[in-house]
Amino acid sequence: MSVFYVIFILFAAYYSYRYDRIEYYDSHKQHRLWLMCAYMVCLTGFSYGLGGDKFTYMNEFENYPSSFNEAGDYIWIQFMLRGQMPLWTLVNVFAKVVFNSFYAVQLIQSATVNIAVCYMVSKYTHRYFLFLLIYFFTLQYFVFNTEIMREGFALAFILLGMHGWMSHKKWLFFVMFPIGIMFHVSAAITLLFPFATFKVSWKVLVIAFVTAFGIWLLSDILLSKVMIAVLGGMGAMVQKVLFYSFRASTIFGFLRSAITYLIFPFIIMYFTMQSEVSVERRKSMERMIAYMLLLGVLASAFAGFTRLFNYARIFYLILMADFVYMLFRQKTHLIIRVGTLMGTLFLIALQYMVSYKTTNTYYYDYFYPYTCILDEDKSVYFREAAHAEAVDDEAEDDNVRNIEE
Repeated sequence: MSVFYVIFILFAAYYSYRYDRIEYYDSHKQHRLWLMCAYMVCLTGFSYGLGGDKFTYMNEFENYPSSFNEAGDYIWIQFMLRGQMPLWTLVNVFAKVVFNSFYAVQLIQSATVNIAVCYMVSKYTHRYFLFLLIYFFTLQYFVFNTEIMREGFALAFILLGMHGWMSHKKWLFFVMFPIGIMFHVSAAITLLFPFATFKVSWKVLVIAFVTAFGIWLLSDILLSKVMIAVLGGMGAMVQKVLFYSFRASTIFGFLRSAITYLIFPFIIMYFTMQSEVSVERRKSMERMIAYMLLLGVLASAFAGFTRLFNYARIFYLILMADFVYMLFRQKTHLIIRVGTLMGTLFLIALQYMVSYKTTNTYYYDYFYPYTCILDEDKSVYFREAAHAEAVDDEAEDDNVRNIEE
């Protein structure tokens, strides 16, 4: 079944060679982009047991009510007991009542995420298909469509809202923001987006790093005292936020996070912006970078907040596509740019090779080989076991500590 991956890679590579050099509107290029979008929707939409966290959603789906009459009560129960936001529950109830199949949920989710992502790609880069290859090989395509399905829904609407803000349609941001947060509370971090208005420069990167380091030094006080004072109370939502808030990194964890979420992304995005000739596109890129820096500071300082970087991830990958395309077409700062790309590839390789002892597998085994609904092979449930180990290992990471320590 993994031949479906090969088909995607071959088509994306060919289309990249054929069309990515085109700098103006081309109907054939647009058609191929949306053709590939449809392929991506089907690839994860019709998958079976792909990913790790998806098994939790699959198991929960069996308990959803089969009548819309019970939807209101169940939405409240899921919010209070599991911290799940109403629109996610509503999508599951709809799929259960109408189709009685979790496949409907993942198809709706895959369509929502990938249509939003491809729309953003069509607006902010000419390297459509190089982006798709990066999106695929960094595994972010799989993460958004299988690992963080609730957050993927939120991200899709938030992306459209941020596009609205950058295209002088701020009303769209205020429409999409509440929709996003009703899928996943982490979407609240996009409240920072309107404030990402500062000019970006190497000096700003230094300030961001120093700020992240200072916050990291004070993380015990900020997390243990402030978070409790602000949140207080109990309930699944508060407990979940507190769990992630009470995660702090060691100095080595901080440095790795700073490189991963702050330094390398800035270098890639900044050089891409510098090579852009369009004033309007350059302004949009600068806002993307400024927003990335804000999230990068949080992701570097607080180990439990790294997933918030997902809300800048598509911007990062869009600019990375331009960065890779222009890598050897420009001679200035070539060593820095090549070194940054090699470092980024190394970090991606480390993610691929995260291992799970209980199943003797690696992180990429969540997504390879491809498993389709045409073959519901129960052997894929090793991914559920690997995910359970990953959750346990998260609490025992040598580079992460609880603030009580």
